[in-house]
Amino acid sequence: MRDFDEVARAIAGIPFMSPAQGRLVYDHVQQSGARDVLELGTAHGVGAAYMAAAGANVTTVDFAGASYDPSPEETARRAGVELNIVREYSSYTWWLKTQIEVNADAHGNVTPQYDFVYLDGAKNWTIDGLAVVLVEKLLRPGGWLLMDDLEWTYAQDPGREATDGIVHRDLSEPERTQPHLRAVFDLIVAQHPSFTELRRQDEWWGWARKNPDAPRTYTVTTSQPLSALVTNAARKAARKARRRVASLK
Repeated sequence: MRDFDEVARAIAGIPFMSPAQGRLVYDHVQQSGARDVLELGTAHGVGAAYMAAAGANVTTVDFAGASYDPSPEETARRAGVELNIVREYSSYTWWLKTQIEVNADAHGNVTPQYDFVYLDGAKNWTIDGLAVVLVEKLLRPGGWLLMDDLEWTYAQDPGREATDGIVHRDLSEPERTQPHLRAVFDLIVAQHPSFTELRRQDEWWGWARKNPDAPRTYTVTTSQPLSALVTNAARKAARKARRRVASLK
């Protein structure tokens, strides 16, 4: 385990996780006692570094050929942590398939492997809708799934041709403008019989605890001051207005 502030200084300026978000996942790992952590969507490896710094054994998976500067290996070196970095497949859903096969018995019973899963990858209904179903099989009872970027949409990157292999011009207008992960969280995770403790935090994060015997709860929380929430709401309204104007041209 490493001191949070030391790690934050060592990897300062590397996208895409802010120190404030890093503190939240670092504290969660420590407070929950998570030993084995899985991250889907590595990028520069900042999130994985924070979770490893908190004392967890972290496996982080990205698609084959993913290239970032600095690399997750370099981020881990700066943070002084060790990561198990996987880049063997075209998507992490196929890697999840292989893990389920390895950990399933002849009767189809899967031995869970992880206490905490952090999903910050494709942000796509098809890919991540499947991913959360597979993740549930590998998540230990009492473990948590955390989904980032609930409100992200393809329309927020109008100049980008493709995102993680999804070509923007091939998407319908609803697919471009509606947040895929919010749909995954509300229509798959929140309705799954195993995920009963659900929490939406700061609009962008969705937490779900695997506890099938507990009553279902869904709460909305914030770790931001009121002024920040007002600013974020104004920005969202401005984005929607710009999209409406663009659609009329």
